[in-house]
Amino acid sequence: MCDLAGVHVGFPMLNEELVEFANRLPASWKVKGLRLRHFFKETLRGFLPREIIGKKKHGFGLPFGLWLVKHRGLQDLAFGSLQSLRKRNVVRPDFFDELLEPRLAQHPSYYGELVWTLTMLELWFLAHAPDQRFG
Repeated sequence: MCDLAGVHVGFPMLNEELVEFANRLPASWKVKGLRLRHFFKETLRGFLPREIIGKKKHGFGLPFGLWLVKHRGLQDLAFGSLQSLRKRNVVRPDFFDELLEPRLAQHPSYYGELVWTLTMLELWFLAHAPDQRFG
């Protein structure tokens, strides 16, 4: 819709140089306790308004996990994508087994978001780097 309206949208967190930089940072800099994006928030303190740095997450997610356990076509898409992603060695293979059985079945609302994210990652790979493998 932004393109149709003539509005340019950038995705700075997908910038290759930024991703490479972030990958070199120790995990302890990026997450502090349960506080996500710790490094980025501290780095931008004084540059961004306090309200931005301290704001809580807003909005809501799609009920993807609930849809996933009820809709066969969505299951086929998601589980097929995860099988394809598994072969890329991005994530430990045993993680997929744990995610799909028993985690997703026990808590579809919570783990469905992770299935959505991994499904979208694989669909991105298929569109942009179909032969990419790691490890």
